[in-house]
Amino acid sequence: MPFDFAKIASQIDELTRDVPRGGPDEFTFLREAYEQVDAGDVVARITDARNRHSWMPAIPRAGFNGAYPAPPPPADFSVLATDGSFILPDRHSPARFYLINVSRVHFHYGTRPDAELSSQAELRYREHELQVDGRIPVNAAILGMRRAADELAALAALAGTVARPAVALQDGTLILWALSSQEATVQDWVLDDFLTALDDLRERGTPVASYISYPGGKDVADALRLAVCDYPPRGLPINCDRCRAERAVPACQVIPPVPDRHLFAHIANLRPGERSDVYYSASKILQRYREHRIAFFYVQTGVEIARVEIPAWVAESPAQLDLVHGVVYDQCQRGRGYPSVLQEAHEQAVINAGERRTIEIMVEDALARLGIVMLRSAKDTSKRSRFV
Repeated sequence: MPFDFAKIASQIDELTRDVPRGGPDEFTFLREAYEQVDAGDVVARITDARNRHSWMPAIPRAGFNGAYPAPPPPADFSVLATDGSFILPDRHSPARFYLINVSRVHFHYGTRPDAELSSQAELRYREHELQVDGRIPVNAAILGMRRAADELAALAALAGTVARPAVALQDGTLILWALSSQEATVQDWVLDDFLTALDDLRERGTPVASYISYPGGKDVADALRLAVCDYPPRGLPINCDRCRAERAVPACQVIPPVPDRHLFAHIANLRPGERSDVYYSASKILQRYREHRIAFFYVQTGVEIARVEIPAWVAESPAQLDLVHGVVYDQCQRGRGYPSVLQEAHEQAVINAGERRTIEIMVEDALARLGIVMLRSAKDTSKRSRFV
């Protein structure tokens, strides 16, 4: 039957009324808080071990509300990227496997421009590949993190074949958020290769960064919430539970629930090419990243506010930080708002429907040669052959 659009029309109206517009008089207190915040005070408040709060605030590396223009990229440089896609294990098949396809893209700019594009698919079917520690099946969530480790390993290997200066780029986040809810054995299974790749990139001197388009994070806004909190008085630890119990309106609600991209677009008013200050993430999984703690900044590409994540060793190196900033902005100009090297890496990595079906047929044919008939469940058959 047709979808009932009329039923949700009024709810859509309510939803859109709550979307911030970024007008000049909107969020006056947020603007004042951002302009007046003291980075040292924010760090002191956030790192107070006595605090009890439910936020995950960004920790300023040095400043809080600065704006820095993009430096020009070098005359000759390379930019590298990898991306990946996968085919999940099919529980309806007697042959258990999954497939990961990782692309590799190298663009060189300067006196002798060049480009190299490729992808490599790998079928994994051995027991230690299908189950972590022999007992935890590789599902979609785990496979997504495994793919991230494979992408970074391929990026590190690619960096070893090109001359510097070069910047290695990834699409998405360097923070494996979902890994924090996994067992230690799963964390080790993913992080061993992931951190080894970061080790290789650092030792080679090739800065790595990830690019997040239209980011939804609010780490910096959460830091502002703690910065303006006036309950309890200064010098005492923050206790959100007590505040909510004793105050009708919590102190932090003077900061509206906007994402960081809104903050830097309409409050900081970053101009094209400018980046924000650098902040460290407070994600718990980063406690396992060793010296590769992840920092980030926001950059105005001219089309959007994007989030760029970098390891600590890039954040602490002015030369590498400038190189990442300049190259990312340059890539966005070449790609009409989104890094061109990431666009190409995505195209190379995609496994289309025809390719997926071809792999299914190859598996079915291989089973048939062994006398094994591929029998699918009634549910799976009904999905493949709609008859009503």
